[in-house]
Amino acid sequence: MKINEVIRKHRKEKNMTQEEMANRLGVTAPAVNKWESGASMPDISLLAPIARLLNVSLDELLSFKEELSEIEVSSIIKEIYEMFDTEPIETVYQRILEVTKEYPNAESLLLSLIGIFNSRCVILGVDKNEEYDKWIQGSYQNLLFSHDEEIRVGAADGLYALYIRKEMYEDAERCLRYFSAKDPDRKRKLATIYYGKGQYEEAYKTLEAEVLANYQTMSVMLLEIFMVAVKTENFEKAQVIIEKESALAELFEMGEYHKNAGKLELAVALKDSKETLRLLDCLLSTTNTVMDYTKSKLFEHMTFQEVNPTIIQTLRVNTLKHFSEDDTYKFVRESEGWEAFEKKWMTA
Repeated sequence: MKINEVIRKHRKEKNMTQEEMANRLGVTAPAVNKWESGASMPDISLLAPIARLLNVSLDELLSFKEELSEIEVSSIIKEIYEMFDTEPIETVYQRILEVTKEYPNAESLLLSLIGIFNSRCVILGVDKNEEYDKWIQGSYQNLLFSHDEEIRVGAADGLYALYIRKEMYEDAERCLRYFSAKDPDRKRKLATIYYGKGQYEEAYKTLEAEVLANYQTMSVMLLEIFMVAVKTENFEKAQVIIEKESALAELFEMGEYHKNAGKLELAVALKDSKETLRLLDCLLSTTNTVMDYTKSKLFEHMTFQEVNPTIIQTLRVNTLKHFSEDDTYKFVRESEGWEAFEKKWMTA
């Protein structure tokens, strides 16, 4: 909405005639008429009095608080996409500038338009790259001052990509402060900076740590899905999930213990005493592989603490204690093979 439309809209909402408004501002009625028709603009000294009279902020009067609906935003973005197919990139650029001037504080729209235009510049390899890059960079930098965190992060993301493309790694690193320390993508971006700067050891460490963290996250999520499946007695799904979780442990070279721990949970859920005893024997025999991933080539640049042997022994003792005392495993203790199993491990 342009200033003439804002003035007309709010004047009418206050049931004020053009003549009444003119009298309050010390101007003529034809002057107000020209403002509202768009034939002329109010003098800059009158902007504050007009805003007070209409009970709006200067930002709103000047359309700086324009809020576009999702439909309007989609319509503008669609127009820009269609122009790329039919118009020279300079024409598209000029149209984007017109839109941003018309809606200077429609930040979500602006962020989308910058991203679309930037992508096309990269894909097309346009001649005036520097000129366009300057506008893209400046626009992203302006959005870093937004009150909306989502906009700030989006702008920082776009600016980071621009700096990486231009090999401006120090500037790219400064963009990372806009990302939460818990954002998994932040570390990946940092690793890209390390790589670009030739700090390969740091890049390895950062990426390997993220790979390990992502494995742990996926493993926990799969086990939680397994628990839901068991709770709802969907044992077919539970078995599929555990097979995936075991394959995941093998893929990331977690060691035999981790490959079979989930399978033991499935056997317990199915009350399969024979399979439970087999897997329990397997786990107790492979407790020393719990930290095998620290020997994997996948994580060779990471630093791990040495495994304390007492921790491994404690894991074995606690596992035996649970199966010997917990009512959950009563069906195992009442099974045919428990006596032999107990004799083997309780005296070990």
